[in-house]
Amino acid sequence: MNYIFKTALFVAALALAACGGKTGQNAETQDTAAVQQETGPHADNELNREYEATLGGHRFEINIKRTADATLPAVSDELGGTFYDNRVEITATRDGEELFTKQFTKSDFADFVPAADSKGCVLLGMAFDQENSSAATLRFGAQIGQPGIEEGPAFIVEIPAGGGACSIVRDMRQDTMGEEGEQ
Repeated sequence: MNYIFKTALFVAALALAACGGKTGQNAETQDTAAVQQETGPHADNELNREYEATLGGHRFEINIKRTADATLPAVSDELGGTFYDNRVEITATRDGEELFTKQFTKSDFADFVPAADSKGCVLLGMAFDQENSSAATLRFGAQIGQPGIEEGPAFIVEIPAGGGACSIVRDMRQDTMGEEGEQ
């Protein structure tokens, strides 16, 4: 048994050595494409979530759409990687009628985070918080943070269920161990 294992290992090493010396047009093209892809800013995948809730006898339909936005200032991380910031659009209807539509960017949360702390951060996303919503207020969680790390300050965004302007406060009881991975 040991002899078979050593023979298989030797054959695998020989195959790797034989493949390592080959160069050709195909290999060069692949390397060039990889370098070109890495030089541009990275972007989060588009994310679209739909929620339905019945609160106070009213039916709410909520759509949250996150997209990378090349028109926003690009963000650089500690390693020099460049990232597009995100834009999040929330659309909410109440009993089939439009209640609220707004596009959020990281700048909407700037009053709550010192500029030095938000440097290198993007708007990671937003999610509907049905558990803490009521017939009077729809509540959402939002988070900004470093791309790929998905940690950073969290916020509570409240929208009056009867219509009107939203309010934003810093979430001082931030849940960093949530079950939902990406927001």
